Amino acid sequence: MWFYIIRRCNLFVLTVAILYFLVFLMINALPGDLATNISGYQNPTIEQHDQLTEQYQLDENWFNQYISFVNSRIHGDFGLSFTTQQPVYDEMIKLLPATIELCLYAMLLALIVGIPLGVLAAVRSQKVSDHIVLGASLIGYSIPVFWLGVIAIMYFGLELQWLPVAGRLNLLYQVEPITGFTFIDIWLSDLQYKQLAYRDALAHLVMPTLTLALVPATVVIRITRSTMLEELDANYIKASKARGLSPSTIIFRHALPNVVQPILAQISLQLSTLLTSAMVTEVIFSWPGMGNWLMQAIYQRDYPIISAGILICAGFIILISVLSDVLMIATTPHRRSAVNGSS
Repeated sequence: MWFYIIRRCNLFVLTVAILYFLVFLMINALPGDLATNISGYQNPTIEQHDQLTEQYQLDENWFNQYISFVNSRIHGDFGLSFTTQQPVYDEMIKLLPATIELCLYAMLLALIVGIPLGVLAAVRSQKVSDHIVLGASLIGYSIPVFWLGVIAIMYFGLELQWLPVAGRLNLLYQVEPITGFTFIDIWLSDLQYKQLAYRDALAHLVMPTLTLALVPATVVIRITRSTMLEELDANYIKASKARGLSPSTIIFRHALPNVVQPILAQISLQLSTLLTSAMVTEVIFSWPGMGNWLMQAIYQRDYPIISAGILICAGFIILISVLSDVLMIATTPHRRSAVNGSS
């Protein structure tokens, strides 16, 4: 088991090293001065240019430049933004909680909706309710995120005027961003009307969360259904039925706990899709998160932000994939025995 974990850690380090190398090659291929593209300093003086050359070892060979690039990024030095001339790391830290908040709520909603519907479809397999759930999930998976977001804005935001269409909180509520998470910041603030602020934050969260949660929910439904069907056909379930246990006891106490673990493992593999959808969702609803920030940087050709966004997002996806793989092996006895046997 430990040998397997060491191998996965080595794979993580190697993959991240390749990721950094590809980003390093991308920066070298960009037009303009290399020192400016790496550091973000616009029109540096001769003294500043010499300092940047020494800092990033730009007068050395490619290997030394790459090591210097990796060392600076690992220590949080992502340079300055071309647009604001502010440290990219500071801007990223301010915007990251908004993206985490949106993705977290969307994934929780997908699990809350997807698991019960998947169980229902499996229990009622080949019946009307099963076909309805599968048909709805197929339609939901086929709907583009950008189209769904625009339709939601036009109908619920503009025509019915039920929900706000942009931002995280009305400007009337002056909430100081302490943690970056809206509900926590409202709780920590000294607002007089906190209940109204909570309602306004929740109203701003509804449409982006529903839009982003649609595709993960359909994936959860299909995974839950297929896994539950396998569990219901297992020998221990047949033995439970022979002992006279009630269907609810068999489903919720015996089958469902064994279904949740594969669902969570598969959801981790959907993280890249979730982040991609989050970028589109943030742009549509003007959600002040990493996705909206990166899209604006692409339009403005802000190379330090683009490279930092690639490194952070891709590195996070790689880390989650490795951790989910290790946790899956550690918590599944038959997989752990297979790994120990192969080692």
